[in-house]
Amino acid sequence: MSVAPHIDDDDAETAVMSRPAFLPPVSGTCVSVAHSEPPHDTIADTPSAWSRACAFAGAVLRDWRERVRRARLSDRLPQLPPPRSVRATWVSAGAIRHDERGEVLLLEIMRAPPTYQRAAVYVANYASALRKLGSDAYAEGLAHFALSRMRPDADGFVSFARLRDILCDMSVSRTLVPALLRLEKAGIVIIEKTQEAPPLPDRVQLRIPL
Repeated sequence: MSVAPHIDDDDAETAVMSRPAFLPPVSGTCVSVAHSEPPHDTIADTPSAWSRACAFAGAVLRDWRERVRRARLSDRLPQLPPPRSVRATWVSAGAIRHDERGEVLLLEIMRAPPTYQRAAVYVANYASALRKLGSDAYAEGLAHFALSRMRPDADGFVSFARLRDILCDMSVSRTLVPALLRLEKAGIVIIEKTQEAPPLPDRVQLRIPL
């Protein structure tokens, strides 16, 4: 029976430390070795002179194209009206403000049949020419146009109440009635008046359509 040789603590420590590095430790546990990651470059590369020149040339080209391009339809239209306040929307829900009427008109022209779209061009040119002649000529032309587009009754007359409702933006005493009187003097319309004082038009007959 052989006796195991006696090993001192210093000899055991020397024996363990002298084991090759690729062999597992005596306890059987694996020792993980931490590997440091390669350093990352956190500083962005500055653009080169060529890239800066290309960016500048692209900006100049886009600006030149914007200047020489054909005008868009939006460039020829008036600016959008300011937004309505919440209080105004509550008070007049569904109503159209005076400055929004033009936007509704443009949208309706886009929706209209081709015949009305072509007619809108003539009407717009006629209205523009009337405005150049002054407020009286514009009022007369507007009343004349409205009467030309209204169906008369069996007697050939249009009630003044209907005409007044259509031209509700015109002042009755200061604009509409004087315009009708001038049209009557020119032989374009015939006015039948009421018995009120001062007398107001009761019916209007169009003699010469616009």
